Amino acid sequence: MERIVDRQWYKGDTHMHTINSDGSLTKGQLVEYCKKKGLDFMIITDHNFNSVEKSYFDGDMLVIQGQEVTGELGHVNVWGEKVPFEPPYALDSEEDYLKILTASREAGATISVNHPFDTNCPFLNELDKFGFDCVEVWNTVQHSDNMKCRDWWVSQLLEGKKIAAVGGSDFHRDYFKLKILAMPTTVVHAEDKSEEAILKAMREGRSVITNSPDSTMIYLKCGTAEIGDTVKLESAQKFEVTVTDLKAGNTITVYNNDKIIYTYTAKKPTKTFMCSVDAQEKGFVRAEVTYKLMSPIKKVYKLVESQFLNSDSGEVPEFIRAMTNPIWVD
Repeated sequence: MERIVDRQWYKGDTHMHTINSDGSLTKGQLVEYCKKKGLDFMIITDHNFNSVEKSYFDGDMLVIQGQEVTGELGHVNVWGEKVPFEPPYALDSEEDYLKILTASREAGATISVNHPFDTNCPFLNELDKFGFDCVEVWNTVQHSDNMKCRDWWVSQLLEGKKIAAVGGSDFHRDYFKLKILAMPTTVVHAEDKSEEAILKAMREGRSVITNSPDSTMIYLKCGTAEIGDTVKLESAQKFEVTVTDLKAGNTITVYNNDKIIYTYTAKKPTKTFMCSVDAQEKGFVRAEVTYKLMSPIKKVYKLVESQFLNSDSGEVPEFIRAMTNPIWVD
């Protein structure tokens, strides 16, 4: 009989910067800010610099060692172990990236490619060569480039590649009234609040990405199986989806591979919404909550995106409020 593992949910931000690279806060100030946000863990990822020499607790806050390996060809987060080279790094070619990231993985680090289809700083190396543990599909406040990252991630799942989705605020500073820390929040289902357990759960795809620490959350189960687990097709009945804080006009969609097997748009705010659905095919089941911008806000959004992303997004897509990693179906 398969052992049922007792896991808990932990809220964290996987991508943030201090004054040691190009952020506005000291490490201590950033830790206190994350505490005020209600996070359980945080990963400081200064550019090509180890602001955290070794993971530690500051009160109840788990501060995980990290670094964003940063070059013109792309940005990659290295979590849990120090990059085994001293900066400055040569990052002029794919081979340079492979050398650093392979050595980091051999040292025990978890490797996540950041915002790979971002208009301003995409990952320009060949993604398939790196075998990333995770991909940052949701970088900072929601924008159209995130949808490109989400779509690429789904294409990898459809090919049977079990790369885990994460989100990170990429926090450097607040912008006037826009407080972007922990937007989004990666909510991890881990055995305990330790560096080892948190990173292991993220690698295994045991995470939900949500807009903020207190925003809409999705819980996906099939019997005792939860996100990151695998079930047999013959027993893949009654996938239970629970959504908390579902906003009016937001849509919950459940996918079995690329097929929609359930969808519902909330007519009013709903504290707790539940549904049950069966899988029809081998592959995976995942869920997401999306929303549409209203027409006046669309115009403002398009203007902001044209200035900050230097691109015309065309038709404004539906954006994500929350999304799960999959339960796999064999």
